[in-house]
Amino acid sequence: RSPVKVLSDGMWRELLQGEWMVEFYAPWCPACQNLQPEWEKFAEWGEDLEVNIAKVDVTEQPGLSGRFIITALPTIYHCKDGEFRRYQGARTKTDFINFISDQEWKSIEPVSSWFGPSSFL
Repeated sequence: RSPVKVLSDGMWRELLQGEWMVEFYAPWCPACQNLQPEWEKFAEWGEDLEVNIAKVDVTEQPGLSGRFIITALPTIYHCKDGEFRRYQGARTKTDFINFISDQEWKSIEPVSSWFGPSSFL
């Protein structure tokens, strides 16, 4: 059983609680397929890092991927207490772990609330 949580459109409110790393992917996307082994290994550290590791299939969850205005795959977001930051670093287990454990996400400007997933738009 995978430690990666699978999110659906109806689970939006969960993302507003606690800390999350969320990958938006499509099953047919080669770059997404290449990322999966690293994402799974990273997810094994989720409990130790106190972060939820999740993924969203954009082909099955258009509402959730629409909220995040996903235009490229895979796209990764860091979500903490209602603030959303796009992860643009290297895509290895170690890089993901360091991003959380060293709080590297603090150096990234949150997505503007106007364009953010919580926006009324």
